[in-house]
Parts: sequence; C-alpha cells; structure tokens
Amino acid sequence: MDRLPLLILRPTQITVGLDYVEAKALITARHAGSGLQPLMRGHAIHIVLGPDKESYIVDHHHWARAWHDLGYGDAPVTVVADLRCLGHRKFWAKMKENGWVRPFDRKGRRCEISEIPLTIGGMSDDPYHSLAAFARRAGDYGKPRGAYGGFVWSDFLRAPVPIAGEGPAG
Repeated sequence: MDRLPLLILRPTQITVGLDYVEAKALITARHAGSGLQPLMRGHAIHIVLGPDKESYIVDHHHWARAWHDLGYGDAPVTVVADLRCLGHRKFWAKMKENGWVRPFDRKGRRCEISEIPLTIGGMSDDPYHSLAAFARRAGDYGKPRGAYGGFVWSDFLRAPVPIAGEGPAG
C-alpha cells in the first residue's frame, strides 16, 4: 500500500463535517502507538490519479482531514483509478460520471469545480455532514453505496433539522 503526503492530496468536495473530523481524530489518538498504522491502513484514503500528476481524494475525506489536523505528514492511499491520460475537461467529466466529485457548499448549493479547495485544510464545515454521519453510526441508516452516499442524508436533514445559522433559512 502506497503512502502519500497529505498536503498534496486534492479534495473532490468543498465541505466536511468538522465535528465528525474531530471524532476521527479522537479515534486516531486512541490508537496511538502500535495500533496507529493498522488503523490508518484500514481507512486508507481512496484516490484517483489525475492530470498534471495530481492525486484526488474520492473517499475518506474525513479521515484525511483528521490526520492532517493532527499533524501527520502522510497517509496510506488506495488508487481507485488512473485517469492521468485524460485532459482536464475529460477528467472532470469522468469524475462526475463516476460520482467521484461533490462540488456543493455548506448550504447544499452546487458550485463550480474551481471552487473546490486545493488542499484538505481548505475544506469548510458543513454540520449536516457530521449530523448524518453520527446518525449512521448510531444505526439510523446503513452506509449508502458510493463515496458520496452520505451527502444524500446530509441534504435530507437540512430542511427538517434546524442548526443555528444553517439550513434553508440560515
């Protein structure tokens, strides 16, 4: 399994749930020492190799952000696809076709691909991602298939569950 520096990994979404990132950081801290590397390998960051030798995260953004915030320099990665041969336009078309990009802001509004941050640390908080993730962990629903299945639940929760400053009226 390869390892790559966290600072070079490009996100394919604009937001993460920072409360859920914090939970991942606490889990990581509990595995300090001999349990750290098995934990990290078990949650290897799924990437797609893209044009200009860029590596794009397509799953495990929350783990990547937690490890970044904890100061880890690198992390294990699993290459899901190698699309280096494509130009930028065809690359992003293929990413969309495969459901490997989610350019939505913290209000659930679609944005341009160019608005996706260039680094893991640049992703902003969407508390509905944390709410959906914690609800799934509590057994309220099964993990949806695909890297971005949890976003469906985040979006579903926006209207009926008000969070101060968030949701349709926020």
